[in-house]
Amino acid sequence: MKQFLLIALTVSALFSCANSGGKGDNNIVDGHNAYNALDWDGVYYGVLPCADCEGIETELTLNKDLTYTLITNYLGKEEALGYELQGSFTWEGNNIKLDGIKKEEGSALYKVEENRVRHLDLEGNVITGDLEHLYILKKLGNLMVEDKRWELVELNGKEIKGKPETHFIVFHSKKRHAEAKANCNVLILPYRIVDQLMVKFEHGISTLMACPDNLEQEFLEVLHIVDNLSTDGKTLTLNKARMAPLARFKLVE
Repeated sequence: MKQFLLIALTVSALFSCANSGGKGDNNIVDGHNAYNALDWDGVYYGVLPCADCEGIETELTLNKDLTYTLITNYLGKEEALGYELQGSFTWEGNNIKLDGIKKEEGSALYKVEENRVRHLDLEGNVITGDLEHLYILKKLGNLMVEDKRWELVELNGKEIKGKPETHFIVFHSKKRHAEAKANCNVLILPYRIVDQLMVKFEHGISTLMACPDNLEQEFLEVLHIVDNLSTDGKTLTLNKARMAPLARFKLVE
């Protein structure tokens, strides 16, 4: 009888621990879940639906210390409209809740999935229907491409004979800008890599040396029109849609 009671109490204790969260006040459930199974920290980006604008450009940064930064921009408005919030978040199963957002300001709930987060409704439900895909923020960046030096070897189908120090591009993931050069000025351009392959360069700044040829201008024009990339870890191409690659690079070992 004593042995039976001991087993029953042990099972009860284990069941209670499994349902208590096991991670303190953040209500993180032990076991196989988004918190411990996914590389969830990082920056997520997307354009959420908007009733009276072209869309809500949204950037959500989740940090390992359970803090967040949320930046929004209402597109198509004559006057700039948006905000930046910083705070902490808590885990509720595979979902997170951003602290500091009132219900009347919108849902503070997101479901964490592999390389993306899904904005949920006020009750924590997945938003379905024709616009379902628009409530997904995709993780920015590509580990195979960023924080490495890529030597420019071809531009607009023409071979480039340069050096890693004079003809290159580097995607700085922490600063979130690309540093590039084509034998003349150093170019600094903010960039965004979405869904591993979709890339967009913003207008940036450069040094002001007089260039001996128009290679830098060609390079800059290519960076402004490409929209995707491909890589095998050793080579990198920047492309426009499904056209032939506009720029080719090789990894500098």
